[in-house]
Amino acid sequence: MRNAMSNHPPRVTRPPDEAGISFLGVIFWLVILVFAIAFIIKVMPSYYDYWSLRNIVSAQARQSSPQDSVSQIRYDLNSRLSVAMIHIPQKDIRIEKSGHGPPMITVSYDRIVPLAGNISLLLHFETVGH
Repeated sequence: MRNAMSNHPPRVTRPPDEAGISFLGVIFWLVILVFAIAFIIKVMPSYYDYWSLRNIVSAQARQSSPQDSVSQIRYDLNSRLSVAMIHIPQKDIRIEKSGHGPPMITVSYDRIVPLAGNISLLLHFETVGH
């Protein structure tokens, strides 16, 4: 008579297959998500201002006539920026007239966005309208 145990391989018990994400995995991804949302909330206003500024500068350059003085163009541009509640220092706005064509308006400025504690993000923006 043959040994019944020899015909069958030894039975190995294994844990059931695990599916899904662990509690620590959920916490990890929630922390990443919170940081990403906080980052976007802090940075988006600067980009929104830049997109608005780009449209304002382009419109001002198109609507200015070659006869307008640089001070008149600057005054009109500042009026538009004031209505849009965009604050750009005057030293960051450069207006160049080119004879017969529309003026070239260049705005180059930096924004410092505080992230957390002593960590800040420096954003540099530049737009040219002609």
